[in-house]
Amino acid sequence: MYDVTVLSRPGNRGARMSALEAALFDSGHPVLMAPPTTPKTLGESITIHWNASTETARVMLLALPILRKAKRVVLLSVEGHIVPGPSSKDAVGYLEANGVAATEKSVVPRSGRPGEAILAEAKAQGADLLIKGAYTQSRLRQMIFGGATSHILGAAELPVFFAH
Repeated sequence: MYDVTVLSRPGNRGARMSALEAALFDSGHPVLMAPPTTPKTLGESITIHWNASTETARVMLLALPILRKAKRVVLLSVEGHIVPGPSSKDAVGYLEANGVAATEKSVVPRSGRPGEAILAEAKAQGADLLIKGAYTQSRLRQMIFGGATSHILGAAELPVFFAH
C-alpha cells in the first residue's frame, strides 16, 4: 500500500519493465517513472497527455494534488490518436472545477507516432512532468504495433506520472 510507486525508466524490456507493469496493473495506484537524470524541478510545468480514455481520466484524478500546485498545466492531445470520450474542452473544464488552471493544445504527429509527438511537445513546453494514462491499447497490441505508452517508457527524459 503506497500512494505512488517510484521506479526508474525501464526501457522496453526486462525485469524493470515487468516491475513497472506489475505496479501499474496490480497496485491500483499510480507510478512515477523517474528519468535517467535528476530533474531540476518537478511539477512546476506539467503536460497532461489527453486522449479521452478512461486511463487518462483516472490519472488526472490521481494527480490532482500535484496539478493544484503547478505553475503551468497544458492539456495536450495528438490529432488522430484520441478515443471516443470527453473532449479536451471538457477535460479543461474538469480541471478548472477542481482548482487547476489549464490550457489546451493539439498537435499533429510528424512521424505518425504519438509517443514521439507527446515527448517533443512536452519538451517544447518546458514540462518538468508528464501525466499520462498508461496502456489505452492492450499491452499485446503495443508489443506488436507499438504505442505511445511503449515509446514513452523507452524514451522519456522527464518524469512521467502514469496510471492504468
